[in-house]
Amino acid sequence: MKNRVSSYGGYTAIGLDFGTREARAQLRGLDGKLLGEAVFSYPHGVMSDRLPDGTTLRPGDALQHPQDYIDALHTLIPALLQSGDPNRVVGVGVDFTQCTMMPVGEDGAPLCQTEQFANQPMAYAKLWRHHSAQPQADRMTQVAQQRGEMFLAYCGESVYAESMFPKILETFERAPKLYQAADAFVELADWIPWYLTGERRRSRSIAGCAALWDPTAEYPSFDYLESVAPGFGSALDKLRGPLVAVGRSIGGLLPERAAQLGLPAGIPVAAGLGDCQAAFLGVGLYQPGVLLSVMGTSSCDMVIHSERIAIPGMYGISSDSMIPGYYGYEAGQATMGDLFRWFSEQWVPKEIEDAAKVRGETVFDFLNHRIAARQPAASGLLALDWWCGNRTVLLDTDLSGLLVGMTMNTTCEDVYQALMQSLAFGKRRIVEQFQNYGIPVARMRVTGGVAEKNPVLMQVFADVLKMPVEVSDEANGSCNGSCIYGALAGSGFPNMELAAAAMGGGVSRVYYPTPDRGRMYDRLYELYCQLHDAFGTETSIMKQLKTMQAEEGKK
Repeated sequence: MKNRVSSYGGYTAIGLDFGTREARAQLRGLDGKLLGEAVFSYPHGVMSDRLPDGTTLRPGDALQHPQDYIDALHTLIPALLQSGDPNRVVGVGVDFTQCTMMPVGEDGAPLCQTEQFANQPMAYAKLWRHHSAQPQADRMTQVAQQRGEMFLAYCGESVYAESMFPKILETFERAPKLYQAADAFVELADWIPWYLTGERRRSRSIAGCAALWDPTAEYPSFDYLESVAPGFGSALDKLRGPLVAVGRSIGGLLPERAAQLGLPAGIPVAAGLGDCQAAFLGVGLYQPGVLLSVMGTSSCDMVIHSERIAIPGMYGISSDSMIPGYYGYEAGQATMGDLFRWFSEQWVPKEIEDAAKVRGETVFDFLNHRIAARQPAASGLLALDWWCGNRTVLLDTDLSGLLVGMTMNTTCEDVYQALMQSLAFGKRRIVEQFQNYGIPVARMRVTGGVAEKNPVLMQVFADVLKMPVEVSDEANGSCNGSCIYGALAGSGFPNMELAAAAMGGGVSRVYYPTPDRGRMYDRLYELYCQLHDAFGTETSIMKQLKTMQAEEGKK
């Protein structure tokens, strides 16, 4: 853990981290000291059943109301400023779940807040885990393969349904009037700086990670988009705007916003980042060879490398997306904390809930005590961690979870152990993919609520991966990262390396592999890979079941 010594004259930076269910904000000194922190839960949450007016949504929809983001800003920043002098703030940084996007008018106003489109689902913010655009992603992939599009090599050889273009194409096809009315489709990591500064600029990192932008070829070509769907080439005009590098300022805080938030006008606002990209600096990383895993509702995995290497299944490979001079490689698992949330709501019996309460523990702490000493194969179960689809290496949101081996003797603890292991096996599949294509990974550093709260899970990761797992002393590396990028935008540091050294997190605990468990985990992992390859196909039973479910209109 770092021993922070203040030498920056009392100057501070603000970091804003917009997550899946809540937004967080931090005020930090330029020595990295946390001065203030606040959290805002989104009143509308994740809309997957219906809109506020009762309009029914489809299976796979995951929408949010942008008013929640505005309310978060106007609640969080004034709360932070109770802990510090607003005149000492040098900059504001922003990160957001990625790709979360929405259509806006010419002035940047969300179209869902107009009377014309208030009942149109496609007008709302499509959350990162909005999976209804999988058919559009499949078609974009097929056409790109037929045309030999070069960008496929650097997005895992498949256009991912969670990325920008499939979500725009879905709107183009399902809501043509809305598409025509939209002056822009914008990632929320870009929209928040636009809202704060009035400057219509986009983050180069965001464009590269989620919109197939390349510094040489730029976005996919007009001809390619027209081949996907006649008229869809117009999407390029709806992505216009200068691109700004990470750590640079989008613009100064508008006087109107400054007055509302209690900050001086003109404070620089940094180019936005994805929450995982922001976390890299936030946990103190600045070097290759270390895999960062941000474990929240899902899990995002980041590593940097000096060369650009095409790796199948890695949906984001982009230059300078986190650290100048390096390519950022992005992978991940579509569920992590959400899987445990589902488990606790659907599987944990009342007697375990009551027993945990008696001991003053959470359900997970109680279960961890019960399974901590178990041998790897004790449950007799094996699971595929695809409850929200497979992000890496299959890039397929239509896949679903699997639990094999249940009997009349299967217990809640058995299922819990199997789910833990499935997440570790999925992570090992990702790490091996990196290593097999020449990207070294010697250890993993973890940040996020799951890492902080579940030591048994961290030990399982270390045992399965056969490498040290470092838990960052920054529980929210993303928010700290946004503070750092805000400081850079405000010229608080001359370069990122100094900023990371001064403000980046350290390590609170290291989990090392347990040698005598490795052999059994290897055997279980071999079986996991067999299930992975058998069910992760275009004709998977999982996909057929989803199709049948959709035909009957069930969720």
